[in-house]
Amino acid sequence: MIKKLIEYVKKGSCVLLQDVAEDLDPSLDNLLNKSLVKSGSEWLVKIGEDEVPYNSKFQLFITTRMSNPHYTPEVSTKVNVVNFCIKEEGLEEQCLGIVVQEEQPALEQNKNQLVDKIENGQNTLKQLEDEILTKLQVSNVPLLEDVALIQTLQMAKETQENV
Repeated sequence: MIKKLIEYVKKGSCVLLQDVAEDLDPSLDNLLNKSLVKSGSEWLVKIGEDEVPYNSKFQLFITTRMSNPHYTPEVSTKVNVVNFCIKEEGLEEQCLGIVVQEEQPALEQNKNQLVDKIENGQNTLKQLEDEILTKLQVSNVPLLEDVALIQTLQMAKETQENV
């Protein structure tokens, strides 16, 4: 594969790597980073052990069949990750959002604010649940006498009702 890739980099062709796993070959790092070195009048890129003339028309596309790949931060900073997974209800929601945005922008803005508010409430609820579990683990007093725990439980209940 590396020999073919070197050939395509020299020619300036487009390359499509299909069904790639979450781990990419380290020999692609310089290519993904576009770590180019100028030598005379041409740019070179190191692929594996070889320094190859880099044609600026070269493009690399990588696809995967994984529904939700988790690439390392190093890979994510080197490439643009585009998720093309489309579900009917998500597409329907996007189309409805576009129509409502055109017809009644205030209504769409209100919906977006509510979605943000619900998400923030759910995050707060998750934090409160974690805090409750921590307090249950470290509590040295009887549970019914632990005022901080009872207050946290009350806040969690109120937040749950608001969400």
